Amino acid sequence: MPFSSIGQYLARLLLASAAIFVVGWYIGYPVLLILAAITVFVAWNGINVIRLCKWLRHPESEIPDSRGLWADIFEHIGQMEERNQRQNERYQSMIGDFETLTNALPDATLVINENDEVTWSNRAASELLGLDEGALSGRQVSKLLRNPEFADWLAVQDQLEGRLEIKAPGKSDTWLNVSAVPIRDRMRLIIMRDISELHHVDQIRRDFVTNISHELRTPLTVMLGYLELFLDQPGADMSEALPRMHAQAVQMKAMVDDFLELSRLQSVEKDGQDSRVEVPAILLQLRKQAEEISRGSHKLHFEIDENLYVSGVTSDLESAFRNLIVNALKYTPESGSVTVRWFDSAKGPTLEVADTGIGIPLREIPRLTERFYRVGSDRGRKTGGTGLGLAIVKHVMNAHQAQLDIQSEFGVGSRFSCVFPPDRKRA
Repeated sequence: MPFSSIGQYLARLLLASAAIFVVGWYIGYPVLLILAAITVFVAWNGINVIRLCKWLRHPESEIPDSRGLWADIFEHIGQMEERNQRQNERYQSMIGDFETLTNALPDATLVINENDEVTWSNRAASELLGLDEGALSGRQVSKLLRNPEFADWLAVQDQLEGRLEIKAPGKSDTWLNVSAVPIRDRMRLIIMRDISELHHVDQIRRDFVTNISHELRTPLTVMLGYLELFLDQPGADMSEALPRMHAQAVQMKAMVDDFLELSRLQSVEKDGQDSRVEVPAILLQLRKQAEEISRGSHKLHFEIDENLYVSGVTSDLESAFRNLIVNALKYTPESGSVTVRWFDSAKGPTLEVADTGIGIPLREIPRLTERFYRVGSDRGRKTGGTGLGLAIVKHVMNAHQAQLDIQSEFGVGSRFSCVFPPDRKRA
């Protein structure tokens, strides 16, 4: 409060006191009049104190109306309240911006104190741990991530720096890379990054090395055996050996071709390459190829909507459709039937390849699109399969936001459906 206001107030108070004393002396009752003035003064201040208390309990109400020194007091308190309100709004805005930024982080993030209790968390951490954001506060992080390796790792983070890879709690297929960053007052920032995809890629690499080594070993052994036989016996009859060597070489070439095709699909950027795909024309070409492969051994039925097209990559869709039709022929015995339908369903443009082949056990269906996975130990080898055909189909469907649906009954037949989203339909 400015000193000038206080000085003016004291000056007015002294003048009023002097005037009251003079009037009291003049009328002969100076003491009585002074006591009356003091009583009025105390009552006035008491009333303003009550106003102040009520206002402080409800600061959102209007500033009390008063006079003199109390008017200045109310005005200055009101100004302080406004400044505090603006400052709080700025703080709230900063906190809101901070929460927005941290919630946008893809990594789960926690702040823990010296007792390993969570003091702050972002939305990703709540989703990862399966708890509401408020439910994490005050909980010990070792009880949220129930893993002995994590507890041991966290205990030595004050002396050592390192990262830890563990499975997410309650999610056996999710792997986390956990790191700790020290911050002020013995607090630490725990960052948990989902590296499940890296683990999956690494598992695929290991499976590839194992499977490709196993698949190539058999044909190479056969060819090397016969070649050694020819070296030892130059005049030996080759009528039986050459067809077997040729069959094994064809199997190896098919595997390499499929592997290169899958690698190409994974490495090519699709953005900007979509165009109108003339699916009816592709299916007519594939029908001729199917007739050449079958050579009259199967009943082929093609039902094609000649006015239905989709948006996509022509070469990729042709590769996927070819794999489905060739697979149906391979696994359908002679005199069986293969039906290919291209139509506009309620879900969107659909390609359906159905056969009356040997079928697939129900328990095997979820793994059919895995690379190198084949039903049975020697089923694919007998038919010349590589275990990559359906992996190619699945990759192409994902790239076109389409769904691959597989229905099969062992010993009866199978139906593979590729359902494209309606927005990819072209007239």
